[in-house]
Amino acid sequence: MTTRRSIGLIATGGTISVAPPSAEEQQHRGVEALTLARSDRPAGIEVFPRDALGLSSRRMTPGDLWTLAAAVGDEMSADRDGVVLTHGTDTLEETVYALGLLVETTAPVVVTGAMRSPHLAGPDGPANLHAALVAAADPRLASYGPVVVFQDEVHVAKLVTKMHSTRVAAFGSPAAGPVGFVAEDRLELLLGPPPGTDLLPRSGPPSARVGLVHAATGVDGSTVDSIASDVDAVVVAALGAGHVSPALGTALVRLADSGKPVVVTSRCPDAALLRHTYDGAGSETDLRRAGLYFAGLLSAPKARLRLLFGLSAGIPARELFPDRRP
Repeated sequence: MTTRRSIGLIATGGTISVAPPSAEEQQHRGVEALTLARSDRPAGIEVFPRDALGLSSRRMTPGDLWTLAAAVGDEMSADRDGVVLTHGTDTLEETVYALGLLVETTAPVVVTGAMRSPHLAGPDGPANLHAALVAAADPRLASYGPVVVFQDEVHVAKLVTKMHSTRVAAFGSPAAGPVGFVAEDRLELLLGPPPGTDLLPRSGPPSARVGLVHAATGVDGSTVDSIASDVDAVVVAALGAGHVSPALGTALVRLADSGKPVVVTSRCPDAALLRHTYDGAGSETDLRRAGLYFAGLLSAPKARLRLLFGLSAGIPARELFPDRRP
């Protein structure tokens, strides 16, 4: 006899659970919209649904991410075989990464959503939820940390990003691709678990204020200077492999010299940050020499969450981002 798998289903809102009519204040039905008919559930899976939040993802705050992490932790404590969390797609990649920071995943944790509302032609929510349940029931996935399952693909939290604003195949992992896929109600894994973990050694409710600055043609240091007194740290989405304009670089170094951590990422979706290829004002060599931190493959929004939750827990930036060598 096949062992039944118990899956906790946490509903947060988003397109996957929007009730018509679709208006500015969308009507989120939570588990009412997500609980599949028994005939549509993957075989051998028992679903335990609950509502955590009824928010579109654009309304999410760090405090909400803390709440969701606690909800996932509760499901782990209830000895679920896996957890599925449904979520709006706009900030889905940030939430799955936050779960990787805050929750020790002793069972698979899967985040999914939808690009088409249930009342539109060809809604993708039911298929995404079905695939997410299949993936969450496979114990091999626990070692991958929280993942995104979307359009039958499995993506790890650190690398996944929303690639398209309207297409149903919205998510990808430019640096490596999906680690697996779901077919015929089976999880097929293509790659092994990612090396290491992003799980923080300790955590606490979010209290730190972390600014986010984007480099672009002609962007100088005025934005950094204007927010310097209101933030505890700043993340910059730099150009290319970790470059900014000389004026922006001067402002970032000035902020770092004041004792507030500055973390450099790239605005490129698939980006390795260099160490010493380029020199001169605003180069990666210049910024590293000045003591700025570099975030490796993390996107700016994810680096911001790591810095925000880490600083809130009293973890210094040098431990959160040890790569600062020139």
